[in-house]
Amino acid sequence: MSQGYHQKSTHFKSRKNKIAQAIISSLLITPLLVNAAEEIAEEEVEVMTVTAQKRVQNIMKVPVTVDSISDETIKQSGSVMLDDIDKFIPGFDFSGGDVTQAGVTMRGVSSPNISVGGDPSTATFFDGVYMPRAAQNVLFSDMQRVEVLKGPQGTLFGKNAAMGVVNMIPNAPEDDFNGFVKGTFGTDNMQRIEGMVNFTFADNVYVRMNALSNTQDGYLTNVSQSSLAGKKSGDGGQKDHQAARAAIKWEISDRTNVQLSYDWDKLDQAPGAAIGLSPYAENPTNPFANTFANDVVNGGESRDMTATTFKLNHEFNNEWSMMFITSFREWETNNRIDEDGTANVSRYLDTDNHEDSNIFYNELQVNYNTQNFNYVGGLTYSKEEVHQTTFINTTTDTAARLVSGQLNDELSAGVRQEFAGAIGVNPDDVPQETVDFLLNQYGLPLEHMWDAEQWAATLNVMGAAGDIMDYLAYLGVVPPGTPLTADIVSLTGDATYDIVAQQMGIAEIFGPSYANQMWSENFINNGEFVSYGIYSDFDFQLSDKWNVFFGIRYSEDEKDFSWEVSETQFAQVRPGVGNILFPARDELWQSKSWNKTTGRLGTGYIINDDHMVFASVATGYKAGGFDSLNSPHSESNGAIIIDPQTGEAIDVSFAPEESVNYEMGYKGIVFEDIITTFSLFHNVLDDRQVSKNSKPPGQNQAIPTIVNEDMTIDGFELSMNWQMTDTLSGGFVTEVRSVDVATEDFYNDSGTLIAAGTTASDTNTSYTLVMDWEPEISNGYAVVHVDYVFRENARGLEIGNDDWVNDIPHYFDDTQLLNARISWIHEDDNLEIGLWGKNLLDNRYTGFPGGRTKDILGTGYTSVNKGLEAGVDIKYSF
Repeated sequence: MSQGYHQKSTHFKSRKNKIAQAIISSLLITPLLVNAAEEIAEEEVEVMTVTAQKRVQNIMKVPVTVDSISDETIKQSGSVMLDDIDKFIPGFDFSGGDVTQAGVTMRGVSSPNISVGGDPSTATFFDGVYMPRAAQNVLFSDMQRVEVLKGPQGTLFGKNAAMGVVNMIPNAPEDDFNGFVKGTFGTDNMQRIEGMVNFTFADNVYVRMNALSNTQDGYLTNVSQSSLAGKKSGDGGQKDHQAARAAIKWEISDRTNVQLSYDWDKLDQAPGAAIGLSPYAENPTNPFANTFANDVVNGGESRDMTATTFKLNHEFNNEWSMMFITSFREWETNNRIDEDGTANVSRYLDTDNHEDSNIFYNELQVNYNTQNFNYVGGLTYSKEEVHQTTFINTTTDTAARLVSGQLNDELSAGVRQEFAGAIGVNPDDVPQETVDFLLNQYGLPLEHMWDAEQWAATLNVMGAAGDIMDYLAYLGVVPPGTPLTADIVSLTGDATYDIVAQQMGIAEIFGPSYANQMWSENFINNGEFVSYGIYSDFDFQLSDKWNVFFGIRYSEDEKDFSWEVSETQFAQVRPGVGNILFPARDELWQSKSWNKTTGRLGTGYIINDDHMVFASVATGYKAGGFDSLNSPHSESNGAIIIDPQTGEAIDVSFAPEESVNYEMGYKGIVFEDIITTFSLFHNVLDDRQVSKNSKPPGQNQAIPTIVNEDMTIDGFELSMNWQMTDTLSGGFVTEVRSVDVATEDFYNDSGTLIAAGTTASDTNTSYTLVMDWEPEISNGYAVVHVDYVFRENARGLEIGNDDWVNDIPHYFDDTQLLNARISWIHEDDNLEIGLWGKNLLDNRYTGFPGGRTKDILGTGYTSVNKGLEAGVDIKYSF
């Protein structure tokens, strides 16, 4: 064997050991993710560093529950967004179906909210900057790591960290020349192209640029043949998302550096598919048919977003340092989705959410570090300017159906009154069954007033037929004495409708010549939100083994918010027509401020080099806010509701969330080679802000409304990583959680009053199993990765669901997903070719229901996940 070959083989084995431990990192099964450079056989494990406490620390020594996802994990798992990595982190879920309306669920507490007047329960940061609602779901383009902190993090991260923090950290420019290009191709014509280059621009000036494009055809076919004008929505699941970033870093001196970065994000894809579950849907009882019919006009989801961020880091001396960050991010979003799950023009409703917002975020942080003492303190200031227009779009055909329902109420009242008079009883004593029987004799109630037979019967029952026919005879349209029939209605077009509209003073009664036109009622919201914070956190190293930390933060949030409802544009076509879903309202502003002092206290004890325990208590806070669609106006006439005690407009703000969390845990290496972390927690969450579709009396349409709940959450989380051999490793991560919920009175989406009550879940368990094998093969090595995900269904906790929701197929199924990837990596580590598959069991599940149109149009819908996906990828590094 030649000496040259021996050196090459030694080099390969050295790299192989590093890669093996990087694969341990890619398991994502513990906050002790390994990225070691030493031999595992020598038991010298170097663990990842994190900035979870706003200072660089060895993750194994951090006395809080934090999970960190490495860049190798992101690459090996093919992850591009937060919903790709949540399966590896206990207690963390991310709903990424709609990019602009996604949300974090932390330890069972979700916080998606389409209202710009509210905030999430878990704070999301990117490159040290807070990310509001529609901005927080971004592509992982050249990401260094993602840290997830669970439990209240109000002390160091401020408002909206009542349940935790997600911290995305992109790679920074460095003094090196390197880069890569990568292509990933898969089912449904998936094409993902990404690349990065890092280089030295000048002495001590480094540049890093990266870009990622992610496109894919839909996995559900939209078969809608709508007669409505405009661009139809695409197939369900179609993706088109691009992102790019450029950063320049200047090392001014050994102690000072500055960085300027620019982020660009563009999204333009199909809206989420509304899989109808009504007799009018494409597949009324089978949501997994892979075809659906959505006739939403110009449907789609888009986002144009840019951000500029400046960072300054300076070390005054070996103990004192500071960091200053300022960032301006702005975005425009559009999300127009089908809300009825059908292609029935007379049962049409869509919502179109437009947002044009920005945030100016600033933080000044000071650090003091000695061998026995660490201090972090600082100030934060942010200002958000938000504008949201929510278009509630329907059709004139649907509007006529809704007016028909109002006429039915009048018909029922008239028949009840007439029958009661005939038999000499009080109208309230006439059973509804009797009224329905009498109406049925005439082919009523009215299903749609444009049905000529039903309209003729309605006019005869109302006693209006004679006057109408006399008027038509006067005009010479029909001979005198002609009875009103369906043929006459058809012959005269809009005439009978116009006569009734004029006589009754109801312009919303109009004829079929107005068919296939759009009817829109628009909610317009504006807001200005200012947030301040000041914090200090102290960490005392009492001995080599024992440290104690405590911190405190004062936060204040000021929100100015406005509501306005425009008059339907159809009034320009038919003068006199008014809104039928929501009354028009003039602009009205309200102001509200909240403040809160939060803190934390904890301790960590290092038993020896392999074991530590920790305990903490922490409080968190989520600012109060306003519902975009729930204004201080009367629902009946749009007038402002005045509080009789104060003489001012009624306060419709909702209370802030407040949480307190007690936690204890363990981190260490058990049985010499199983890296383990365990935490046990008790969380009390007061005034949790839950968005529910609600339809109170006097309101014609269900709208998202905040309902406050109190929750108590008990659980534990366990992560284990076992290096079984030099080339084979396994991982296990699990969470077990039980929840008690107490809710206030609220009306559900069908208008049913749900009384205040409590519910409790059985113990809920979820886990992920991971196996990685790294055999040596010709000219390189292979990486084989398999993970199995189990999520126990916890929807039994939902309060106020109608029976149709509980009858959704597979709605209460547990989730089981099997994913795998095998790749070959050249021994020079510059070429990688992979073959991957997701959801290899091809399991299908239904998502959360959409019931905004269930009561008024008889339509409801759900969503479904993707089936099996497979593909290849190739990466070249330089």
